[in-house]
Amino acid sequence: MRKFVIDTSSLIDLEKYYPYNVFPSLWEFLFEMFDEGKLFSVNEAYEELKDSQEVWKDYKKCFRDLTDEETEYLSEIMTLDKFESFRYRGFKKTNGGPWADPYLVACGIADDSITVVSQESSRKHPHSIIPYVCGEYNVPCIKFLDFLKQNDFKL
Repeated sequence: MRKFVIDTSSLIDLEKYYPYNVFPSLWEFLFEMFDEGKLFSVNEAYEELKDSQEVWKDYKKCFRDLTDEETEYLSEIMTLDKFESFRYRGFKKTNGGPWADPYLVACGIADDSITVVSQESSRKHPHSIIPYVCGEYNVPCIKFLDFLKQNDFKL
């Protein structure tokens, strides 16, 4: 079964551009994916959603800790020189607060049935974003719209 780990950026865009009261079928589809275990995220993403936890409080169980194997990959990401700009951007972006990005990638490295879903893109600093790190580990990384297409969602 293909699984998807979703980044905070996708969840924030979901709330901003596809509000529940306008797109209820989209939200029901996502909640069903969460309930079936096909979609999840990490606790750090839940913490990044501090302004939206009213929306996600009933789905806190779908934001999880890393496994031991994932934690080993997280350590690797956080120490390898080639990811220095990725780490720098993360620390700068969060001011020392929660930062889910390397946790998401670690999930995808540890389990080849996982695809990372992220809205991140940067032409200016391409080595500082999730898709770059995913690419270095051959972890599939897709945009939210591609996630919907791959899962045959239709309005």
